[in-house]
Amino acid sequence: FEWTQEAYLKASNPGESDRFGSSVALFGGTLVVGAPYESSGATDVNGDQDDNSADRSGAVYVFRSVGGTWTETAYLKASNTEKDDRFGDAVALSGDMLAVGAPQEDSIATGINGDQDNNSLGQSGAVYLRKIAP
Repeated sequence: FEWTQEAYLKASNPGESDRFGSSVALFGGTLVVGAPYESSGATDVNGDQDDNSADRSGAVYVFRSVGGTWTETAYLKASNTEKDDRFGDAVALSGDMLAVGAPQEDSIATGINGDQDNNSLGQSGAVYLRKIAP
């Protein structure tokens, strides 16, 4: 086998100690990359990457390859971004379903779709599921 580098990927908003690449998942032509120490206070999809108000809240970047050319297609944050959550510490991708771990998320919610805003249970952790559109 002869291995050749196809691409060298970086975040669209690299920051010191973001730890981009701490977790990666590849499925077909879609790559997701976790940066659990990224510090934007943005929420959900393609928010303000320059708002560094939530230290180590974490982020996930979605890249797609078309004809061997990789492009960042989404910047993902938790729906309840908070300091020190480490969203993106773990990622898993299967088809169009993405799972993202945030091991230090603090909500007291139980089960599925509980109250994300009650942060009275420190570092209890959470997993976020998101469908990725083609």
